Amino acid sequence: MSVLIGVLKLAFLALLWVFIAVIAGVIKTDLFGRADKPKAGQDGAQKATGQGGVVSQPNPKRRGRHPKQAQLVVVDGPGRGDAVPLRGEVVVGRAGDATLDINDDYASGHHARFYRDEESWIVADLNSTNGTIVNGLRITRPTRVGDGDVVRVGRTSISVEEP
Repeated sequence: MSVLIGVLKLAFLALLWVFIAVIAGVIKTDLFGRADKPKAGQDGAQKATGQGGVVSQPNPKRRGRHPKQAQLVVVDGPGRGDAVPLRGEVVVGRAGDATLDINDDYASGHHARFYRDEESWIVADLNSTNGTIVNGLRITRPTRVGDGDVVRVGRTSISVEEP
């Protein structure tokens, strides 16, 4: 009987260490981002994100207008009223090197990326822990955004605005 109790104690300890390792991995991913490498055999129908992960083509159902000088404005949450012009590529997150640095505990260091293609602005989630929400819907692939669309990153809501 004491042998069984000893084995159960060791099994419990092993499970506890596995749990701690998983938690440490989640914290590391949240702080430093994911370093996914593209898998071999992926064709040209997919594009790589800035973080090295691979995502599908943008959602063709979302067609934004062609902004001349668009900007991202924080409309709710920490940093309300902050704005950044949408030029080139804009990374939103908690990291100090993010273009729009938001002080939101529910946002990842590099949470979402805004970039432009031939037709409109596109937002892509950068494998964030809590996901990126566009107009109330969680996105799983790059999604077109335009004037008036609201993107939620953690507890922060950001509006795409054109002059």
